[in-house]
Amino acid sequence: MVVIELHSLRSYTQRNWCTLGQIDGDVGIRQLLSLICDEYIVVNIYVVDECEIPIHDIPNIVHHKESYTHEDEAGTDYSLSDLESDSSSESEGYDSKELETLKVQKKRKITEELNEYKELYKGMIFKDIPEAKKCMELYALANKKILELLKSDKIRLRYKCDIFGCPFLCLISKVRNGGVKIKTLNTEHSCGVAYDNNTVDFSTIAQYFKLKLQDNPKSKVKEMIANLKRVFELNISHGMCKRAKRMVLESLDGSFSDEYNKLEAYATELRDSNPGSDVVINLSKNALEEGRRRFLRMYICFQALKMGFKRGLRLFIGLDGTFLKGKAKGQLLVAVGQDSQNHFYPLAWAVVDKETKNT
Repeated sequence: MVVIELHSLRSYTQRNWCTLGQIDGDVGIRQLLSLICDEYIVVNIYVVDECEIPIHDIPNIVHHKESYTHEDEAGTDYSLSDLESDSSSESEGYDSKELETLKVQKKRKITEELNEYKELYKGMIFKDIPEAKKCMELYALANKKILELLKSDKIRLRYKCDIFGCPFLCLISKVRNGGVKIKTLNTEHSCGVAYDNNTVDFSTIAQYFKLKLQDNPKSKVKEMIANLKRVFELNISHGMCKRAKRMVLESLDGSFSDEYNKLEAYATELRDSNPGSDVVINLSKNALEEGRRRFLRMYICFQALKMGFKRGLRLFIGLDGTFLKGKAKGQLLVAVGQDSQNHFYPLAWAVVDKETKNT
C-alpha cells in the first residue's frame, strides 16, 4: 500500500494523508500528479504493508524525521541551471500573494499588440533585474514611448520618460527575498507617439518575434519591418531587424559556427567508440593559408557496416546524392549496397561542397 503525506504551504505541521493501492505506469503517475497543487510544498511517499491499522497510528510514519531523495536522470526542455534558478528564485522567501503575482507574470504572453505588457502597477514583482528590463522594454514598445534608463546596476533600475516635462517615472529595486519589484511608479504620460524609439533595440525585437520566427523561420526581414510599422508605428532599420532575426534563429538552432567547431570532437568520439571506422574531415586549404579553419567536407564509414557488406551482401555499390538547402550549402552523398531481399544497405556517407571526381 502507498501512503502519501502532503504538507501545507502555509504551515509545515499542517498536513493531509491519502492512500493509493498501487502506483503503476502512467495511470499511477497521473494519480500522483493530481494530488500535487500549489497548496503543498512537500510531498512524502511511503510504502507499507496492507493492514487494518489507521494511517495516523503507523509508527514508522509518525516518527519519520528525515527525507530521502532518489535522483534519476530524465529528459526535459530545461537545462539544470534553468531548473535551479526557477526553484530557488520562485519559491524561497515569497509569501503566497507574491508567488501568485510571479505566476501571473510568468504566464504573460507576447501577443501581436503586446496587450499584456501595456500596464505597470506599483508592487509588480519580477524574478530578477534582467526580467524587469525585458518587461520595461516591451512596455515601451507596446505603448510607443521612449524610456530613458537613468540607473542600472545589480539591485536597481530607474526609468523616466525621455521627453522633457513628461511625468512618467518608474523605480525598481531588489527586495529581501531575492526578487525585485516596482517601488515607485507614475504611469502618466504627457508625450506623444515615439516613431523613432531608441528604447527598442534588436534584443527587444528578438523577444517580440521569437514565437513567430519559431513557427516560420523563413519570415522575411521586410515583413518584420512592416509588422512593427503597422502595429506600433515604429520606424526601424533593416539592419536591426536582420540582427534580431539572426539572434532568434541562433538561439533556436544553436550557434552555427559553434556546431562546426564540435565536428572534430565528434569525429574523435566516433573513432574511439567504433574501432576500425573511417572518419575523415577536410579543411579548406585557402582558408588555412589565411590562418583560418573552414570546413570543406566530411566522410564517415562505420567498421560494422564494412564487415556486414563483406560477409553477407551482394558485391554491388550504388552512389546517390542530394543537395543541402539549409544555411550550409553543399551535397550529401551516400554509398549503398543491397542484401538478398533487395533492401538498401547504407555503407558510407559524406558531406561535400560539390560532387566531383575528387569527392
